[in-house]
Order: sequence, then C-alpha cells, then structure tokens
Amino acid sequence: MNLPEDGSPNLLGALALLVGSRMRASVSASVGAGGALAEALVVLKDQPGVTAEWLGQVLGLTQPGVAHLVRRLREQGWVERRPGTDARSRALHLTTEGTAAAVRTLRARQEVLTDLLTPLTVEQGRQLADIARVLLHGEVADAGSLAHLCRLCDRTRCPQCPVHAGFQELTEARDVPDGAVPSGGGPDGRARKTGPAGGPG
Repeated sequence: MNLPEDGSPNLLGALALLVGSRMRASVSASVGAGGALAEALVVLKDQPGVTAEWLGQVLGLTQPGVAHLVRRLREQGWVERRPGTDARSRALHLTTEGTAAAVRTLRARQEVLTDLLTPLTVEQGRQLADIARVLLHGEVADAGSLAHLCRLCDRTRCPQCPVHAGFQELTEARDVPDGAVPSGGGPDGRARKTGPAGGPG
C-alpha cells in the first residue's frame, strides 16, 4: 500500500472498519440476530430499570425503532416490563434468559477482540491500550454519549475507564452532577457509581 507521508488517519480508519465489522458479526451471531438486539441486552444488563425512551436514545433509535426492538426482546423472553419511577413509566429489566444472552454477547465480543490483538507483542498491546485511553478520554459530552460509547463494554474488564474519567472531569468543570442522565429516566449515573471503580466500560 502506498501511503502519504503520514498515513495514520487512513490506517486508523481501516482498523476501525475491521474491528467494527468483526465485533458486529460476533455479537449478532451470539444472539442469532443482527441490529441493536445484542447492544440492548448489554445496556440493560448494566443499566436495569431504564425506560424504552432512554434505551432508544443510547442506541440511536427512533421511537418506532425502539418499540420494535423492545417487542423483539420480549418475544425472545429476554426482557420484562415492570412499574417505573412514576405511574406512567415502565422500566425494562432482563429476565434470567436475557442475562444469559447478554453474557454470551460479551463473551463473543471479548473473544473476537482478543483474537485481533494476537499478533501484537505484550509491549505493543500496552502501547495500543495507552493510545486508546488518550483518544477516548475527551470523547463524551454528556451522560447520554457516555452510555452510547460504552454500550457494548464489559464493565468488569475496564476498572479505570478513560471515557468515564473524561466525563467526570467535564462535569466537574461544568459543575454538573455526575448522575445527570438523558431524558427518559435512565439510572445511568447510579450504575456508574456501583460499577468497578465507578467506570462504565
């Protein structure tokens, strides 16, 4: 491949496509369906009790889109609706089967990403992790974008999340409570505080 003097942006773009396509294929296979089904399972595993509206915002879905998604999740027996924080809202919770499906999704994702890292030496792996932390640190503007970026993360594997650290710095600078969430009543702030070291990823 003929590269200009600095081909880093081009290489980063190609790498992003490779990682994204491998990851999408693996998580879709884990639940036997594509689309946002696997992402929704992981989000609801880590953010139990959110509303459909909040879930749609995190996944970037329209109201009809998230209604269809929730219907599919319920038909699979993976999600149930319970009374929400007020009389009008309904909270989404994974069933036992749904939690098992979310765990399968995270396992499949971990396996494919680990396989992609296999050619790297230990030192190269550390360097890649350091670079990723720098690039991710300033990429969220609010709790909604934090939840969106980390929507497929295995939160047990990233106790010092650079995305959440950047969000904390931003909220402190703006003097905004860390528990702020997008409209829809999702408990994203609470889940971050109860996760490993307060991180979402």
